[in-house]
Amino acid sequence: MNGAEHLHFSCNGCGDCCRRHRVAVTHLDLARLGGVVAAPLETLVDWLPAEAVDLDAESASMVALPVGPRLMVLAHGPAGCRFLTDGDRCAVYSARPRDCELYPFVLERDERNPRKPLVRLALFDPAGCGDRSATPVALPELEQADRRRWQEVAAYRALVARWNRLARHRQRFGHRARGAAEFVAFTLQAAGETQKA
Repeated sequence: MNGAEHLHFSCNGCGDCCRRHRVAVTHLDLARLGGVVAAPLETLVDWLPAEAVDLDAESASMVALPVGPRLMVLAHGPAGCRFLTDGDRCAVYSARPRDCELYPFVLERDERNPRKPLVRLALFDPAGCGDRSATPVALPELEQADRRRWQEVAAYRALVARWNRLARHRQRFGHRARGAAEFVAFTLQAAGETQKA
């Protein structure tokens, strides 16, 4: 497999990724965070406008809000992710979003093949931090985490599509547009239904 050398990546705990990158979250990411954070879930996110987003990668996750299409991401403060502690540790590590769980690994699959075998492993930020470990990361565990992430992203994008259709209907019939807090409640209801199933 191309990129197998990246399996020797080891996080050095510098916290730079949490300061520099914005993490898109799904309804299931928020539901997990809700299990460990005593704050209203809509306060855990920020909303990025289209011009701040790679639309090739995220267009299906753009939520129709009264202020225009937005991408739901973990909230940042002046020093980066609001969950980054003074000691450069994640305060919600056990419930961190799937994107954080996989970082910095990018698993690329052959989209033409229905079984989508892994064809390349890359690092999201190849010039970034990290050390080289003598013991490689277990590829099957990475692949399993990647599958979980994409299943959740697919479910989230289906919810976003439903929300956006409803937003167009509300607009067409002159009803009040619903905002970010209502979107979070809408998705969390779906997350609760998913977790019960």
